[in-house]
Amino acid sequence: MPRFYFHTETDVRVTDADGQEFDSYEEARREAIQTCGQMMKEAAVAFWGSRPWNVSVTDETGLILWEIYIDGQTSAAGRSLEPRGGGTDSDRPTVI
Repeated sequence: MPRFYFHTETDVRVTDADGQEFDSYEEARREAIQTCGQMMKEAAVAFWGSRPWNVSVTDETGLILWEIYIDGQTSAAGRSLEPRGGGTDSDRPTVI
């Protein structure tokens, strides 16, 4: 059964030294997507305004098989909704 390693990078790179065994490549790719979802779920606030996050899946030799990049961008319209200088929701424009 092949072993896959799921290396993650947010503001910190985490190297997977143990890996996981999966019966198929499809299962390993599904795990990569679930890893991305878990990363975002656990640190949703930190995601916005950070560098792009990624998950790299390698085989036992270190060969990169798949990479997923996650990058959230705030548009000009979205920036207008963010508080400036520690403001509150009452400082935001009213959208009707």
